Amino acid sequence: MARISACRFAQKELMLFLDTHPDCCEAMKALNMHRENAMKLKEEYESRFGPISNPKGNCKHWEWVDDPWPWDYVPETAPYNSGCGRCGKGACR
Repeated sequence: MARISACRFAQKELMLFLDTHPDCCEAMKALNMHRENAMKLKEEYESRFGPISNPKGNCKHWEWVDDPWPWDYVPETAPYNSGCGRCGKGACR
């Protein structure tokens, strides 16, 4: 998430720079690179953790509310479960 935020910050800074330097090809290339990176990172994040925002604009229902919350997962069935963190086997609970 921090990398997505960094790319978005860079995009905003470059857009401000391009307001005063509209002919700067290097800044435009950098802006496009950060846009592509942010899009890829967002897709990767959303494929693992769900949507960052409500892309459909549906204000009547939030889909993420229906998904299991992190504390609702049963440790043995959680897709991200790799154990307790100390031993990696889940024996140290």
